[in-house]
Amino acid sequence: MECPWIMKIKLTQNYSTYTVGRVVDCEDETARRLIRDGIAVREPQMDLIEAATVEPDAERADARPRRGRKPNAIPQPQDSDAAGG
Repeated sequence: MECPWIMKIKLTQNYSTYTVGRVVDCEDETARRLIRDGIAVREPQMDLIEAATVEPDAERADARPRRGRKPNAIPQPQDSDAAGG
């Protein structure tokens, strides 16, 4: 199955449910017909290269330490006899 070419157009008149000034992606054949009929103009292609970046998580030291009780520590057994005896 062949994939249709997609063209980006800007409408100069209302068309179907789209309003004037809306930028629409549509199939090449439909776009050429709308441009020919004066309903749309071709939107200039901006060849942009998108680069994804990841911002490092910043640690902030603006939290104030809380005062209060320390949680009770759970006592750990002194002998760790795996055989149980």
